[in-house]
Amino acid sequence: MNNVIYWLLERETPEVKYRTMIEFLDIPKDDSEVKKTYDDLLKSDTVRLIMDKFKLNKKWEDVTALCALAEFGVTRFDVPIDDYMERVIRNMDRSMKCAKILLLRNLVSLGYYEHTWVKEEISIAFSTIREDGTCRCLDKTKKTNDSKLPDMGCYRQTTTYLLLAAELKKIGVILPQFKSLINFYISHYVAFHPDNQGKAIIEEMVGTYYPFDHVKLGLQMTIYGLSVLGGANHPNCNKALELLDSKKDYDGKYILDKSFPYFEVGKIGEPNKWITLYALLSEKYRKV
Repeated sequence: MNNVIYWLLERETPEVKYRTMIEFLDIPKDDSEVKKTYDDLLKSDTVRLIMDKFKLNKKWEDVTALCALAEFGVTRFDVPIDDYMERVIRNMDRSMKCAKILLLRNLVSLGYYEHTWVKEEISIAFSTIREDGTCRCLDKTKKTNDSKLPDMGCYRQTTTYLLLAAELKKIGVILPQFKSLINFYISHYVAFHPDNQGKAIIEEMVGTYYPFDHVKLGLQMTIYGLSVLGGANHPNCNKALELLDSKKDYDGKYILDKSFPYFEVGKIGEPNKWITLYALLSEKYRKV
């Protein structure tokens, strides 16, 4: 385990190192080594390339840039993104309807929970969660979708709600709908059809996909969200936990299955720091 942590703390990847230090190891941000890592991160090519995305003034580039910064563990107080955040809000249209919940998750992580639009949209979003813990597919022209859940339930979209709920809980915000959301994942063995546990609801979502978007999310993210919310210790989660565990190599590092990188995350088929970090974070939250 120590070797794996040392690997995550390598200086070559300050974005992983910083997130590991502040969330996994709970080292205070005023610690001298954390401060040094923070400075290295903000001066890194990784952050520079992400900030350059905003210069393109394209809505999807803005969305992915905000997501990447949230993953790095920085906030609006660390990087000058207020104007870009407002631009994303102004540019929201029907083509982005499926991306809104994950965007809210990232904005909460970036420190925007008190923003009027963010708070209002979060309230509206969770009012749409149904009794079974799912949200309905947003495409009203469809008669079926790839989730194959009752009444056009959308597993992809519901998982973005799960990640938003986890981020809210991390800042002490608990909403009544979290319970039904957790129950959905427990009743579906995290990612499988309850009447056929051998069949994944979305096949690509039981792999270690990273970085994620509102359509493609890896199993490590679902387990992370459920762990933060306190639901991943249920026996029904064991199959998914074992599946994620099977992605480890002999050194205890997790392999990246698939990727469409909008920031550098490593090569497919090789040990991946982000997948490993999320697996370790999930284990940490399950012990809380």
